[in-house]
Amino acid sequence: MEEKHFTCIVCPIGCEIDVKLNNGKIISVSGNKCPRGKEFVLQEIKNPLRVLTTTVRIENGEYAMLPVRTDRPVPKSKIFDIMREISLIRAKAPVKMYDVIARDICGTGANVIATRSMRRKEK
Repeated sequence: MEEKHFTCIVCPIGCEIDVKLNNGKIISVSGNKCPRGKEFVLQEIKNPLRVLTTTVRIENGEYAMLPVRTDRPVPKSKIFDIMREISLIRAKAPVKMYDVIARDICGTGANVIATRSMRRKEK
């Protein structure tokens, strides 16, 4: 029998959840204070997902970097591949919040979107 410990990241409570597995099958889940904690653990065991938040370079913007995120969770196993792809992106000002900066990043179905607007730099 295998035991795993998780800290739930779904809500601010941060439940400490313990899972017992037998040959990869869940035997018990304890410590979650709501059903979302159990759902989180089941997802973490099958295929952990994360919303990726980072920055991209932007040309002619008020600032050199534009904050971005994926518009949906992506497989945790692809985070480094996605970051490599994002490091090659150069956005161009002006950009509006929620504009798509990159579509279907690394074949995940997730788009990279701007999380703020950026005006063109005044000359």
